[in-house]
Amino acid sequence: MGADSVSQPGDVFVTENRIWISDYAIRGVRVFDRSSWEYLYSFPDSVQPRDPGGLARPANLFVWRDEVYVSDQLGAKVEVYSTDGDHLRTIGSRGVGFGQFSLPKGLAVDEAGRIYVVDARFENVQIFDNDGRLLTFFGGPYRGPGYMSLPAKVTVDYAHLDYFRPYVHPQFELEHLIFVTNQSGPDRISVYGFVRARERPAGN
Repeated sequence: MGADSVSQPGDVFVTENRIWISDYAIRGVRVFDRSSWEYLYSFPDSVQPRDPGGLARPANLFVWRDEVYVSDQLGAKVEVYSTDGDHLRTIGSRGVGFGQFSLPKGLAVDEAGRIYVVDARFENVQIFDNDGRLLTFFGGPYRGPGYMSLPAKVTVDYAHLDYFRPYVHPQFELEHLIFVTNQSGPDRISVYGFVRARERPAGN
């Protein structure tokens, strides 16, 4: 298998001039030129999952500004790298506590740098700040609308706010949408709104 071949892809992310592919075969990420499809490099250098920045089973990835976020299903964590492949930090660990993971999959980053991570086993989405501190979480095992059933992918969307503003309470402003795919259950795509309280007029 050549350095430029992808054997067991988990996810793909396309930026302005590069294609990023997570590949379990190398326990890492392969990077290609978007125009020529020329292989450029891969990371991390180490294939040992226990090494700092090492990946046991890279799943989903997301590129935001100059950082690459990779969910590690077997390692139960999210690894963050520079776009050059240097390891920067680790978010989360294996466990059942707040900010920990069991089976992390899809992830996304919003315009403020908040990180959204799906956990298929906990059936929720946890939101972290960019330093890896847990902010909140939502979802849970399916009991009706708003809950999740084997969630896999999360996407942050700013382009379709007008369609969903009528469903938001007047006291709140819709900042962005969060789409979560479910592999089971009746709600295959769930839509959530990230809101903030509207400022009240002076004197009220």
